[in-house]
Amino acid sequence: MAGKPKLYYFDGRGKMESIRWLLAAAGVEFEEEFLETREQYEKLLQGGSLLFQQVPMVEIDGMKMVQTRAILSYIAAKYNLYGKDLMERALIDMYVGGTDDLMGFILMFPFLSAEDKEKQCAVIVQKATSRCFPAYEKVLKDHGQDFLVGNSFSWADVHLLEAILMVEEKKSDVLLGFPQLQAFKARISRIPTIKKFLEPGSQRKPVPDDKYVETVRRVLHMYYDMKANYKGTRSSEACRGSPGLPTVMEGGEWSPYGGWCVGDLQDICGQTAQLKIQPITFCSVQSFCAWLCAVTYRRKRFKYSNVTLFSLLFQFEEIFLETREQYEKLIKDGVLMFQQVPLVEIDGMKMVQTRAILSYIAGKYNLYGKDLKERALIDMYVEGITDLMQMILMFPFSPPEAKEKNLDSIKERATNRYFPVFEKVLKQHGQDFLVGNKFSWADVQLIEAILAVEEKIPAVLSGFPQLQAFKIRMSNMPMIKKFLQPGSPRKPPPDECYRETVLKIFRK
Repeated sequence: MAGKPKLYYFDGRGKMESIRWLLAAAGVEFEEEFLETREQYEKLLQGGSLLFQQVPMVEIDGMKMVQTRAILSYIAAKYNLYGKDLMERALIDMYVGGTDDLMGFILMFPFLSAEDKEKQCAVIVQKATSRCFPAYEKVLKDHGQDFLVGNSFSWADVHLLEAILMVEEKKSDVLLGFPQLQAFKARISRIPTIKKFLEPGSQRKPVPDDKYVETVRRVLHMYYDMKANYKGTRSSEACRGSPGLPTVMEGGEWSPYGGWCVGDLQDICGQTAQLKIQPITFCSVQSFCAWLCAVTYRRKRFKYSNVTLFSLLFQFEEIFLETREQYEKLIKDGVLMFQQVPLVEIDGMKMVQTRAILSYIAGKYNLYGKDLKERALIDMYVEGITDLMQMILMFPFSPPEAKEKNLDSIKERATNRYFPVFEKVLKQHGQDFLVGNKFSWADVQLIEAILAVEEKIPAVLSGFPQLQAFKIRMSNMPMIKKFLQPGSPRKPPPDECYRETVLKIFRK
């Protein structure tokens, strides 16, 4: 019989709190080891327990899992909190992603300077009441069921209740205009496992206090106040690679992008191309699929991993957003659930949240491993690569005086944190692909990242022979080779025209 999961993190909420919530909701007992000193953290690093030098880390089923989203996905699937099929899973991923965007603002709150907290509190309440909560109020009202997806208790319900209670700590009557969410809160809070977790003496952590903040600063060498962004940047969807609490808490280091934003990056980090996609399968003997995908894709290269994965599966045309009015029409028409793009119409669903879209495509087209453990590895690798990619995606919006420093940071992260991990993985198993010796989403994400970094640092792979060989193998796969050829939907590096278009559309 497997032992209890063991959680490695600080004695406080942070990014581990959602993991505690989900395990508790599933009725799973767990142990915790709290990080209190820098030496504990460094011991985990030196022992090879932290794949990308990041916490949280969870030992479960013989795996040392990192990357919060990967850990949560594994727990949800293992304990039947992830829907009955791919479509329900897609909805759960969308809802979790939307809730994560709100949670990102809350996670950074304890690390703000005193003068910033009041203003940031207003941002949290505004985002909750104008963007997040209305979406769920409508979902619950429209289907009239007790739970968000499939009338069955799921990860999405757990995550939303956690968010509601955290926002209520900032404004106790925040649900005043949301009767469906008031009833939802009461129902979910009465579920036995949740009720137990909400009682005094459980492993649920209290509101972060000064002691928690100082412990995090000491362990992660985080000797500064974070800077609030009152237009709201720190969401996982919009600026995961921008520093903010999510990056600090998982990475243990600070990034030179700290405090910088352009307009409302919750919107800026996506949007400008509307794609119409006609899907085809990998195999040339397969016929064209019968359904039509329409995608609203975030501005050209920003988050172009969507296009990378789509291009391996679909043929599509693009219609680019050029005006603010186009974007506002999408919102007015009600097709953007959280007022964000990308939006993908696929299999009768209007999907939002980049991670949810990619996960659905990977699952639908057998790019997601053969079992839960392979899927867990793919998730960890994808999330790690995404951390690096977000630094690259933010680069065009760096102020001119910061570009050189930011480029150095990209190089340092790629060569010291991310590429060594994949070099070691490929060397140890001696196979052509990252997971299960089969082409997967993780391989697509890694070749994209390699090429994106090489555009800025051409010799970046000089010390990584396994990755050099991997790059050649992946680039010679027919569907990737086609995507890399001139005339494909792949976008060139962002130029000034692209940058100005984005700012024109998303500055308010």
